Amino acid sequence: MRALLVLLFLLATPVQAASWPPFDSRQLARGIHLLTMPDGYVGAAISNVTVIEQRDGMVVIDSGATAGHGRAIVGFVRSLGPKPVKALLITHWHNDHPLGASELQRAWPHMRIIATQATRRHLAGKTLSLVGRQPDEKYDVAVWNQVSGTRAQFAQRRNLPDTSDEQRARFDRATRELEDFARSYPGTHIVVPTESFTDRLTIADPERPVELRFFGRANTDGDALAWLPRQRIILTGDIVVAPLPFGFFSYPGEWIDVLAKVKALDFALLVPGHGAPQEDSAYLDKLTVALNDLRTQIGPMAREGLTLDEVRKRFDPARQKAAFVTSPRLERAFEANWLSPMIVNSWLEARGQAFVQGDQSLYK
Repeated sequence: MRALLVLLFLLATPVQAASWPPFDSRQLARGIHLLTMPDGYVGAAISNVTVIEQRDGMVVIDSGATAGHGRAIVGFVRSLGPKPVKALLITHWHNDHPLGASELQRAWPHMRIIATQATRRHLAGKTLSLVGRQPDEKYDVAVWNQVSGTRAQFAQRRNLPDTSDEQRARFDRATRELEDFARSYPGTHIVVPTESFTDRLTIADPERPVELRFFGRANTDGDALAWLPRQRIILTGDIVVAPLPFGFFSYPGEWIDVLAKVKALDFALLVPGHGAPQEDSAYLDKLTVALNDLRTQIGPMAREGLTLDEVRKRFDPARQKAAFVTSPRLERAFEANWLSPMIVNSWLEARGQAFVQGDQSLYK
């Protein structure tokens, strides 16, 4: 479960299911609402969620990582008025995007659940880990067991003599936020999308039509976007994540092509899968440069027959660090969440070697 591997330490024993509303809300434009993590949030990765008001119902983009997140989204939608959620788009399969869907479906049983064909296959198959088709305590226990060691590591680091007061405060905040995450997890399970699309699907509306797009493989093999042409707002899922992208199970060369297609939309506002909305294409350009740097360095080495370990030793990370290590807090996550998996992805791409989405052995 990638969301838990990013940063997670929870209580040592399961707790009763809870509805945890971690989201801050803001209005992007009239009738378009963004739910995102609070400033300074340091817990497990949780996707941005967008709620779009249409004449006959709401369209929701992504659903968070747990059943509790889904309940929080239901509560927010109901605070806007009596309209039902008529459609939910799951942008891709990573656990922190689809796993609140069950609670939206419980509230609105006739809601359409939409994904690309590849993402639907993953949600119908065995790609996701530590979650099943129905709520099951064994997955809750597995999550607790996975993170119990991380809790001890956090406690040890917190008590080191050279740990600053600021760092201790951050560990304390992480503890609180991740305990909240744990309380929201019981009841979490996969809901398979009710329909899929190949290139484009339009959810019509006189004021806020939503065009669902698939531009190609990028961060995963099934990344969907939502384009609001009248407002010129693009919702990218994890094709764009800021300030540090996720590199797991990605396709560097095709990702560059997808970013070019996003930029060509001439958007007024870009909402990433994680992070703050962006009003220009500067970060797209930064990400494109970083992907090109990976391919330029690694491609020739891979084609010469160098092993992955040899490529790791020879790769110069200077440009990558300059782009993404913008604070000391990002340095550790940079290696684990971006550089290490992207070296693997770029090496596999240069060798013409396919891989399986969700295969954690790729990055060991």
